[in-house]
Amino acid sequence: MELALIFQIISMSAVILGIVFGILNLRNFQMMRKREAAILMLNSFQTTEFVRGLLLVFNLPDEAGKAEIDALPKEDYLALYVLLGTWERLGILVYHNEIPLNLVDQAFSGPILISWQKLEAFIMQFRSDVKRESGFEWFQWLAERINGREQMVSATPAYILYKNWKEKKPG
Repeated sequence: MELALIFQIISMSAVILGIVFGILNLRNFQMMRKREAAILMLNSFQTTEFVRGLLLVFNLPDEAGKAEIDALPKEDYLALYVLLGTWERLGILVYHNEIPLNLVDQAFSGPILISWQKLEAFIMQFRSDVKRESGFEWFQWLAERINGREQMVSATPAYILYKNWKEKKPG
């Protein structure tokens, strides 16, 4: 075998190994980015304003209207908008595949669906008042995606669905 041919084979093998290594690193980077996004998402829900907004929504009547929302004390009103903004940003992140829908579903399906049930009438009035159909559009989109998932697969609580779960052994 000629020496030039051997060097070509070695060079080609090095290029192929480099490409494979690059692809594996890119996949690893993407997985790390998604994991970091999920952690950031979960941590973003630990603010006082978010919790206040969520508790407020849980205590609102179904289909609360503009009058009920406008009558809230300023701190509650602002907390409600923090909650709405959080759901809105979360919908955008899911749409752009930055956070998987199934993770959002597992972590927040109940609060998102309850929030939509309680605030849909208010949001529709808000859109009418500002003459923009895009008001809180991603929150609605996210609630509809989660609702659609629950219609296809029952919303069985984790403590029932995964009662036989076993921890993976390290190593």
